Amino acid sequence: MIDPGNLVQATDSHTCMGGGNNALAWGVGATEYANLISSGFTMVEVPESIRFELVGSLAENVTAKDVMLHILLHFAKPQKTLKRVMEFTGPGLANLSMDERATLTNMATECSARTGIIEPDEKMIHWIAERRPGADVDALRRDAVSPDLDAHYDGGVHTIDLATIPPMVAHPGDPDRGIPSDPTNGATVEEIGDVAIDIAYGGSCTAGKVDDLIFYHRVAKDAVEAGRRVADGVRFFIQFGSASVEAYAREHGFLETFAKAGVTIIQPGCGACIGCGPGVSDTDGQVTVSAINRNFKGRSGPGKLYLASPLTVAASAFTGKITAYRPGLFATTG
Repeated sequence: MIDPGNLVQATDSHTCMGGGNNALAWGVGATEYANLISSGFTMVEVPESIRFELVGSLAENVTAKDVMLHILLHFAKPQKTLKRVMEFTGPGLANLSMDERATLTNMATECSARTGIIEPDEKMIHWIAERRPGADVDALRRDAVSPDLDAHYDGGVHTIDLATIPPMVAHPGDPDRGIPSDPTNGATVEEIGDVAIDIAYGGSCTAGKVDDLIFYHRVAKDAVEAGRRVADGVRFFIQFGSASVEAYAREHGFLETFAKAGVTIIQPGCGACIGCGPGVSDTDGQVTVSAINRNFKGRSGPGKLYLASPLTVAASAFTGKITAYRPGLFATTG
């Protein structure tokens, strides 16, 4: 539905996810949207930009969600991204799937940015074309928008080496509250200590895509093969982001693995991220580790909500405490 070069406005704050397809996309209020529908025009002040040059590749236990929690801690908290367009460019993009790129742009709104946008490449063009029978590949290339060589960035140009990003976690209250909260230090899962959990939740527009299901399944498969199930006293919910994601999981045998692991599957849609349905905490004493995009107080029930990647959420469900995933985790922990 979204092509490179499009201008997209809608009434959801995560409309910015469309930037994964190289569109300029962000959410607006209902009144502004009604005016847009009525008149066919919208007033836009050209926003400032901040550029993130991605290099290298992520470690096998790190995802784009960890990258965004890193950016939230080191760039959004100091307000370097405030009201700016977050441009993601650089050779590191080639090492990120389209689903992972969408995670980057999806969470631009958590950075209080205007939106996020991905520099186009052939992977993007062909991914879109494969999902459009009869798509004009040349037209997609022509309409795609790349940064000007002499572009000015009010927010600066910042290089992020993906290989240096560790598994991240954000403390309850705000996505930019990395652990420890000192903005000059890291915010890794290992530094958080023993935090027992009651709920692990995987889903939402941020973490209910095909790649996210692949992450959950990787961990669940390791656990099942090691004779493990979801830890006693913990509920692990996985909600598909769409019917096509559910179909992919079913076709690839994910549902059987999840059933053996003790995972509760929820049908596609918005859920605990907006305080609806399974995965929402019931009391203020409960602790949740979640792969959703924001953890404001009361967002997903009265309990404490930590944000982490799909891999970390899944690993935590089986250990009973917030834990970074690594190959062999369950074989070594018994």
